Amino acid sequence: MRTIILSLFIIMNIVAIIMTLSQPLTVNYFSLRVILIFFTFILSIFFILIKSSRLNNILTILSIVLVIIHMGILAHSTYVYLY
Repeated sequence: MRTIILSLFIIMNIVAIIMTLSQPLTVNYFSLRVILIFFTFILSIFFILIKSSRLNNILTILSIVLVIIHMGILAHSTYVYLY
């Protein structure tokens, strides 16, 4: 079950990152992106704290890395849009 959830988080973040990079720097769907980032980040941290298999730990670390990249891209596009 955790593997499926983490895989969905990874896919959603990759799609959101690709959509953000393919469009001009705007803040379209800003609240949806923020909710996705923090929900994924919190659950990934929670999954790290729970003892699980090696595959789940690798997926969790990959998910956290993608969330941090997505967070940086969102912060950059927000900064460029506002200033």
